[in-house]
Amino acid sequence: MKKVYVSIIGETSVDGDGDKTELVTEGEYTFRNGKYLLRYREHLADVGGECTTVIKIDTDSVVMSRNGNINTQMIFQEGKRHMSHYETPLGSFTIGVSTDMLKSEVGLDGGEVEIKYILDINNSAQVENYLHLNIRG
Repeated sequence: MKKVYVSIIGETSVDGDGDKTELVTEGEYTFRNGKYLLRYREHLADVGGECTTVIKIDTDSVVMSRNGNINTQMIFQEGKRHMSHYETPLGSFTIGVSTDMLKSEVGLDGGEVEIKYILDINNSAQVENYLHLNIRG
């Protein structure tokens, strides 16, 4: 694992009302078993506490696992919908992740990942999301 700087921009939109967040942090990055792995810790302002996020970047998918005050695994595959369980200190629920667009250009020195997806909660409320990761050594 080598030390990297990670810039994460997240945009959400519900019924046309949007929000944007940005996080810049240090992380660890490596290539193992045919996948690029990124690991970083983040403070969770909305639910308190911290979590460790691990992102596995493959040729046609990205898997984001979060452990700590939030526990979940989200699978992003363009044109597909994956179900997951999402646990927070405020409660647990089922989420569906429908990926509209997935672009990744990563190598041993880092790179970028872009994901556009729709998140539904308990098969009802839908949130449009955009996620941009920039990984630099």
